[in-house]
Amino acid sequence: MQHDDLISELNDYCRRTGFKASTVCVRALGDSRFVDRYRRRLERTAVDAEKLRRYMAEHPPRGGKAEDAA
Repeated sequence: MQHDDLISELNDYCRRTGFKASTVCVRALGDSRFVDRYRRRLERTAVDAEKLRRYMAEHPPRGGKAEDAA
């Protein structure tokens, strides 16, 4: 399941029921701020993934041997 799919499913559910996302999250999870935190976590994960990819691209392995971890 893609993470964005969960947000899309929630948005669709809210559209069909007339509930706010925070209401659904309180009823399901006891957490009215879940969606906001979930979105921020997804954004942060995407930023971190890009940083990791950039680092690996800028620091390719040397000579095909695994180096000791620092």
